[in-house]
Amino acid sequence: MTASRGVAGRAVRQQWWWWTLMGVVAVGALVVGAGTPPTEGVSDDRLFALSAQLKCQQCVGESVADSQSPSAIQFRQEVSEQMARGRTDAEILNFFVERYGQEVLLTPPATGVGSLVWIVPVVGLAGAVLLLVGSFRRWRTTAGTPDVSDEDVDRVRAAQQVRRDGSAGPSDAEGPTDAEGPTEA
Repeated sequence: MTASRGVAGRAVRQQWWWWTLMGVVAVGALVVGAGTPPTEGVSDDRLFALSAQLKCQQCVGESVADSQSPSAIQFRQEVSEQMARGRTDAEILNFFVERYGQEVLLTPPATGVGSLVWIVPVVGLAGAVLLLVGSFRRWRTTAGTPDVSDEDVDRVRAAQQVRRDGSAGPSDAEGPTDAEGPTEA
């Protein structure tokens, strides 16, 4: 039984590594396939990438790239003019931050208090995974070793004997147990 358990455990571990490898390859393919938007020149791709980082001032939860509001159209025109002047992405975003504040950016800054938005979910997810792993390990070790008293073993043996022979075992001679309740005469 131990040998078969070892082979099965090894197969599960090998299967786990296979799925992990496939996941890494898939993520790598997505990253390579997604590509990066251009950071220089005047192109629609760059305009869309920069506009997608700015929050529409009239719409709730919508980027300047997705919105058709008058202020979003003005923002896109301003981004296009800034690109024509040869400014970098960082300079263009800083222009809007200086005018409208940090709230104009869709992604919070990764410094100061804004870094908590990036750190807390990762720490929470890692903590949850660790708790689950610990719980499953504890569950697996305790599930294999039940607490069985000698009295329980005797009851099981007597029940097995009754089943095999069809005869009354020692527990029938003693009378009803607590589970059966009192007998009425």
